[in-house]
Amino acid sequence: MTENILPRLRGWLAGAPALQGVDRLWVDHAAAGAPAAGLWPQGVQVTARRQNLLGDTALRCRARFVLRVALPFVPGDEALAAQNAQRLLALRQWVARESAALRAPAFGDEPAGETLSAEAARLESLPNAGGEGTAVYAVTLAAEYTERLPAAG
Repeated sequence: MTENILPRLRGWLAGAPALQGVDRLWVDHAAAGAPAAGLWPQGVQVTARRQNLLGDTALRCRARFVLRVALPFVPGDEALAAQNAQRLLALRQWVARESAALRAPAFGDEPAGETLSAEAARLESLPNAGGEGTAVYAVTLAAEYTERLPAAG
């Protein structure tokens, strides 16, 4: 994975229409109050490994990130709840379209073979005591990519 993927991913997500109005998109942090968002790296898993006769290795990897979005919440306000849910759905659709059009940030060495998806959108927490305030929604971003490693020697 490229070393500067977090700033590029954050910058790309900041352009998502569903995140318009979000004051700031942090890495490993979300400011108190809404609207704000934070991006948390969750790790990389090697899902396949191939080595050719020259000793060069291709790793197929899956990187995960959790995007937490803090949005206004008012108990009983169904219109606001529907608006928040629609933002999450719109974000998932935007990520899918951008990935299919190869406009998502490149993670590995073969951008045409990469995919980025937004999965498992959910409500993560409500304001304390169920009052008005900020609800936190979480979306898992998953990138599938290939990383090429030259033979040691």
